[in-house]
Amino acid sequence: MSSQLTQASIPNDRTRINQSLFGKVLVLVLATAVIATVSIGLYFRYVLRDTYEGFLREQVGSYMQMAVDDIGFPPDTSIALKLARLYPIDIRMEREGFSWATDPKVPSRAAIIASTRPGMYDRGDSLLFRGFDGRLNGVVKRGGWHYTIRLRSTPGEEMFVPATIILGVMLTLLFIAAYLLVQRFLRPISLLMAGVKAVASEDFDHHVQVSSNDELGELTKAFNAMSQRVAAIIASKRRLLFDVSHELRSPLTRMNVALAMLPEGKARVSIERNIRELNTMITELLENERLAVLGGVLVVEVVDIVALVGTVMESFGYDQQRIELDSLTGNLEITADGQRLAIAVRNLISNALKYSSEKDGPVKVTVFPDDDGARIVVADQGIGISVEAQKMVFEPFYRTDDSRSRATGGYGLGLSLTKAIVEAHGGTIQLSSTLGCGTTIMIWLPHAPAAGATVRNMTLKQPATAT
Repeated sequence: MSSQLTQASIPNDRTRINQSLFGKVLVLVLATAVIATVSIGLYFRYVLRDTYEGFLREQVGSYMQMAVDDIGFPPDTSIALKLARLYPIDIRMEREGFSWATDPKVPSRAAIIASTRPGMYDRGDSLLFRGFDGRLNGVVKRGGWHYTIRLRSTPGEEMFVPATIILGVMLTLLFIAAYLLVQRFLRPISLLMAGVKAVASEDFDHHVQVSSNDELGELTKAFNAMSQRVAAIIASKRRLLFDVSHELRSPLTRMNVALAMLPEGKARVSIERNIRELNTMITELLENERLAVLGGVLVVEVVDIVALVGTVMESFGYDQQRIELDSLTGNLEITADGQRLAIAVRNLISNALKYSSEKDGPVKVTVFPDDDGARIVVADQGIGISVEAQKMVFEPFYRTDDSRSRATGGYGLGLSLTKAIVEAHGGTIQLSSTLGCGTTIMIWLPHAPAAGATVRNMTLKQPATAT
């Protein structure tokens, strides 16, 4: 699985949060709830309010008349006081020359009539039902007596604050419940996202837990089946590639024996070159697959990186003149597989020489200690690599030269093998390039292989040479 998939196909966490499906669904649910609540409230306010308000006022008027019936006429003040204690009403009884009230703040009939407009429930002299001083007041006439009954609060006034608090608590609980439910419903998506990242990083053993039986559950099962199938296909492809490469060794050996019997000439030189190219490609393929698939053993030793790079440079013969080595120290020792590191360094220098010329300037190789390890930087001033190609150069068989001509040689395995060797040691490799300005590749190696690496120790006094 390519690094291009890992970097380009998987959005970063910030993008995922900003464009979260969970957030969108939650906002949709809350917006729907708010719009529905407001719509229902407006409907009751402007459509049903008058109907229900008239009905309620009729009921209150009937209640007031029943209270007057209980008090009687002439009125019994003791009953009036009892009703005032039992119910949220205050009562004033008036007759010419007489006025008595359970609370002196109860307005008189004359004050109510003088300061208010006639209401829809005025029934001649039998009932006046009006608002006065923020209260509902009913005036009932029985015989020569006028009974003014005042409600101690306007409808809903006493319950406004408690009702508001209750409504706020209920809405808060509703939002919390919606948040938790939506999060639970969409949890398989986050699990699938983690699974996609795992598969993109070639962790095909990662299994996404199926947490539901709905469409997302079916999608999770399909993803698990797909990742297993992809793992089987890749393993089969790599095994086939390894087996074929290994089996090619025997005919190449026989060809070399037959070649030794041929007389000198152009035909022999051409065949030798073709055999050498095939042998190089097969060697790189086998080494790549051993590291990537078969868990190739690192034969570690104490390696002087400065000496190793110097030995690799000498193997380039005449082209050694185009290479400059800059080391900040006389020696730099780490524990590593010297032979494989020599292959990695040689591949980097070979590519730098291949894609630059003498007029571009020398290939600069820098070695220095850094971050509990060592860094090797190979830089050229050649043709450079396009941004699109930089995402693919570490893939097996990828070449920036689409014509795959012999002028540049190679099979697109060098950088792939180099990356596998570096990562087998627990190191990292980075590439930066600009078209027309050159390419720089930097590798970092720890003082010792990573804890998960399979190693076999050996003791050699001399660093390994390139092969």
